[in-house]
Amino acid sequence: MSNFERLLSATDREFTSEIENNPLIELVLGGGMKREHYISYLRETYHMVRHTSRMLSLAGARLGDEYRGLRDWFFDQVREENNHDLFCVNDLRNLGEDVDRVLAVPPMPGSWGLVAQNYYMATYGSPLGILGVASLTEGLGADLGKVIADTLRQQYGLERDQVTFIRSHGGFDTRHIEDVKKAVDELLVGDSDLDEVIQGRRMTIHYYGQMFRDVMSATS
Repeated sequence: MSNFERLLSATDREFTSEIENNPLIELVLGGGMKREHYISYLRETYHMVRHTSRMLSLAGARLGDEYRGLRDWFFDQVREENNHDLFCVNDLRNLGEDVDRVLAVPPMPGSWGLVAQNYYMATYGSPLGILGVASLTEGLGADLGKVIADTLRQQYGLERDQVTFIRSHGGFDTRHIEDVKKAVDELLVGDSDLDEVIQGRRMTIHYYGQMFRDVMSATS
């Protein structure tokens, strides 16, 4: 079994309960999503992804020469992920929303937790845990991005320029998840490295599940 396979196996129970069985996924695919839910999703995602490139930069800078390959991987990802928050901004604007008003609402517990844990791992904890974060976020985009984007267009009548974040990540993340698999399988060095990656993925699953539930609570 590869490192990546062990990573998925170790967190399978949490993934099933927090992501696969999350009520937000059922709501969207079942046709029950309201406009307020989508706006909330874009806002919470914006709050999270606007920090990604800075967090990755900090994490990469802490890796020594024994992790040279992984350090290079982090810095490559900085360029790949930079400015993805602007997809959310453009989607909100194309929905006719007052972007400044929407984004002035502070992050809710799920996105707050994701940002806080990522900066913690990047600056004081183990940067290796961020590979676990990437395994979840890139995997979700690759597995669900196109399906959700198509659902939003066909079932909810949204225009192409109103679903750019989800639609684009359905393409980006198919390639990115292969990069994550390669990093987890080939660039870890220490005996306990995979444990750090597993912990990062496990906690990200819980925070992401909370973010989805936060979106469910949106009413305006």
